Amino acid sequence: MKFFVPLIFIVLNSTSVSAQYVDQNFSIKGFKVFVRIIDQASEGCWTNLSETRDYIENKISQNGAKILNKRDKTDLTLSFLVHANRNKYGWCYGNINLSLTANIRVGSYTILGTFYQKNEINLQPQHFNNIVLSWLDRRLVEIK
Repeated sequence: MKFFVPLIFIVLNSTSVSAQYVDQNFSIKGFKVFVRIIDQASEGCWTNLSETRDYIENKISQNGAKILNKRDKTDLTLSFLVHANRNKYGWCYGNINLSLTANIRVGSYTILGTFYQKNEINLQPQHFNNIVLSWLDRRLVEIK
């Protein structure tokens, strides 16, 4: 019972739980990459999707990756997700997530390998447009 009470306290006082993973030995150079943008933002919380895609593609191209528009012909998928909503006070709150994965076929099974995973919970008074680009700027340098 002594263990149970502190565990409840930790769970109730946590604002987020997330997995952060970076393979320090991995390099994106020479890989064919599909950039997947996932828009789960509502009420104008994120509107610069095209600019964000261009920004991601330019950054990873500079790191030596080849960008492809068809997912089935790529080695890796770089997924960027924004899930945000507006609260009753007009602020946008939500999650930003960036992951780099490889789909590996073994017989009839698909195994998902993760080379990079970062996410952040955020709250903004207007929208996520500016914070998304600055957040990506700090994260994309880690995918070398």
